Amino acid sequence: MKRFLLALLIFPALVSASDLIVKTGELSVDETIAKIEKIVASKAKDGLGVFTIIDHKKGADKVKLALSETKVILFGNPKLGTKLMQKDPLVALDLPLKVLVYRENNRTKIVYRDPIAWAENFDLKDCKMVDKMVKAMDGITTGASKK
Repeated sequence: MKRFLLALLIFPALVSASDLIVKTGELSVDETIAKIEKIVASKAKDGLGVFTIIDHKKGADKVKLALSETKVILFGNPKLGTKLMQKDPLVALDLPLKVLVYRENNRTKIVYRDPIAWAENFDLKDCKMVDKMVKAMDGITTGASKK
């Protein structure tokens, strides 16, 4: 019984880590974030926009704790996001889209949750908008990873 309970505690952590897509970037954290902003801004006519950028290192500095450069950029398309939330309001927990950019071992890492994996948590079967999100996230993060 103890092994079963331990497996239940460990299994969710394994699942949540498996839905992450990790890329290595050629630029600094700030340059990568700026490039994501630029790519997203170039798609403004399609409704895409940046909501905010969270600077976790800045927060850590305020409380005098060490943290490598770590930023999260939140962006999305309110029209498409609303349609997804109309299908399943719980989608709001994972919207807007988020990309983590951080520095580890002198490398910039770009990380986001695979939209196909997170969509499985919601009532989004056969939803073509999820396919659009997969293409958009891949295009944005791949573009931002290059000089």
